[in-house]
Amino acid sequence: MNIGVDIRALTPEKRSGVGSYIFEALQNIIQLDHDNQYYLLSSGLKNKDYFPSELEADNVHKVHIAWPNKILNIFLFFNLGKDLSKFFPVKLDLLWLPNINFVKLDKETPLLLTIHDLSFLHSKNFYSLKRKWWHKLVNVKFLVERAKYIITVSNNTKRDVMRFFTVNEEKIRVIYPGIQYTPMDFVKAKEMTRDLGIADNFFLFLGTLEPRKNIISIIKAFDRYHLEYPETELVLVGNKGWMYHKLLLAIKKRPYVKYFGFIKGDIKDALYFLAKALIWPSFYEGFGFPPLEATMHAKPVITSYKTSLPEIMQKQAMYVDPYNVSEIYQLMKILTDDKEFAQKIQEQAKNFSFFKWSQQAKIIIDLFKKCV
Repeated sequence: MNIGVDIRALTPEKRSGVGSYIFEALQNIIQLDHDNQYYLLSSGLKNKDYFPSELEADNVHKVHIAWPNKILNIFLFFNLGKDLSKFFPVKLDLLWLPNINFVKLDKETPLLLTIHDLSFLHSKNFYSLKRKWWHKLVNVKFLVERAKYIITVSNNTKRDVMRFFTVNEEKIRVIYPGIQYTPMDFVKAKEMTRDLGIADNFFLFLGTLEPRKNIISIIKAFDRYHLEYPETELVLVGNKGWMYHKLLLAIKKRPYVKYFGFIKGDIKDALYFLAKALIWPSFYEGFGFPPLEATMHAKPVITSYKTSLPEIMQKQAMYVDPYNVSEIYQLMKILTDDKEFAQKIQEQAKNFSFFKWSQQAKIIIDLFKKCV
């Protein structure tokens, strides 16, 4: 088969959760499948020469549209010019859209769509006016109706798809992403984080700085915690998102809160390994990689009981009401004072297992076959 894959969300730097999903899925699919031909579609002027070396293979081909993304989106939205399938050098048997995006496609080419979350419908107040309009114009309803199959990354997202759209349940396949991490030891982790200048004791948040992640509540809870445990710091890691200025202002007023922006690769794993716990009381998540990644490093996780997180973390996490700052503070205090309890959580984490990408990639390949 000739399979087109939209990798427009796979950018050279500061790879998001969706970008990581696309990269890890494709890397494992390509390692497993040497029969199908894969045509990876990118666009834009800045990243025209970008292509991850890990995705290079004899059956992988780069297809780049050297247009500004905004111009391309306008053409696709207003149904101008040729459809996406015409940019490929071969006739496609399938187009996989691993994230919602602007699409114009002929009626004959099957479409496989991955939906990570519908927070832009479920929790609209967490989005800027610009992002609200982007999601409205991309026309998710059309994509859902056009797709032959829909992949959701959790049952929670599946329920949201069925809640907001009229869709046959048999059309939806829940395929959890795999988890990729680098094992650490203390010496290696300390060496890798030496230049960051962080305290020996710290709580960690990892994710985009935006209202949906509920970082203000983390900071408020830590203010209270820090009065009793002044030797401990709060470390925040992630891209700057919508309304990040307010958060940066709050951080600058607190010398015990450290923000390092986007950190990738092994340094991220080193921070997981050294942290007392991950604090992640998000208001809405379609999946949530950081809680699982922290658990792979046998670290306690304080997270929200809302949306997909209890489904993903099961009995391993400690759950809070994301609107209750006091609950976040109390769990940080318990993890600090009750050493036996904290140790039990860490030992329990060592036996926690989740899906590997090699397993999940095979399921996606099998779904490719059903789409044709």
